[in-house]
Amino acid sequence: MSINMPKNPGKKIPLILKIIIIPALIAIALISIALARETYKKNQIQKEIESLQEKAKQIDKENINIQEKISYLESKDYQEKEAKYKLNLQKPGENVVVIKPSIAKEAPSEEKPDKNVGTEEDKSINPIKWWRYFFKN
Repeated sequence: MSINMPKNPGKKIPLILKIIIIPALIAIALISIALARETYKKNQIQKEIESLQEKAKQIDKENINIQEKISYLESKDYQEKEAKYKLNLQKPGENVVVIKPSIAKEAPSEEKPDKNVGTEEDKSINPIKWWRYFFKN
């Protein structure tokens, strides 16, 4: 009786397995690459969505501020203030007081200015003024 044993057990892969395994490995590699690309694209799109949502929130805040300004500009208080300021209008029974700026003339002081400090008559250069201030009192 003779038993037919393969000469190199476990070393030879049948041809049918080679035909199935090699294309399967290639298909798995291609699917993995495509999956990685799609995941990257999804992450980029998600970042863009978040960025646009932040911009939308910022624009909403700006719109609220603009609406508040518009409502203030349309208010009676603002219109009354502008009419008084720009058109010199007044309400009935209101008295307008106008204060004109006057040229204030200072009375001559009785004290004589310190000559050492640097009066207008003293036209000397700054280091000399300091020398006089500190050493010639």
